Amino acid sequence: MAKINLLPPDLGPNASVLKLLNLAKKAAVVIGLAFFIFGALFIGCIVFLRVQIQASAKRAEGLKSSITALKGTEQTLYLLKERTGKIKELLAKEIQEQPLTGSSSILLNYPGVTLTQVTASLGKINISAGSQKTGDLNSFFENILSDNNYKSIKLVSFSYNPKTGYLFSLELNLK
Repeated sequence: MAKINLLPPDLGPNASVLKLLNLAKKAAVVIGLAFFIFGALFIGCIVFLRVQIQASAKRAEGLKSSITALKGTEQTLYLLKERTGKIKELLAKEIQEQPLTGSSSILLNYPGVTLTQVTASLGKINISAGSQKTGDLNSFFENILSDNNYKSIKLVSFSYNPKTGYLFSLELNLK
């Protein structure tokens, strides 16, 4: 069948208007597609940034826990280093198995001076003693002061009681 146009040709749309309408349709389709693509890219960017933020937060938590663990390790290493230093310091000193070895004859050979207590530790001797006569006490102090085994001698206490005599305490630091 043939197409029959019953409308008169002057009542139909103008050709320039039809071209403009076709151009407007194409522009609307292009703008719609651009808007849709832009919207899809915008939503994709938001989703991507959200995933990146969550991953950064997880990494930050991991780093915080690592820092806490490293702090504990650092404290342990510091204490170990300090202990090692003290051990090296002790080993560097001359170790005496018997601190009274050089001093025993001096402390025990004084008539008239009675030792009541002797405490010995590494590098130090504490003596508590008593005497009835000042002469015995004087000779005891003279001999201890002239001995070269002591770095320092400290008189900790000194008292006199008519019943017991002179009581004194000394702290002797060995060389």
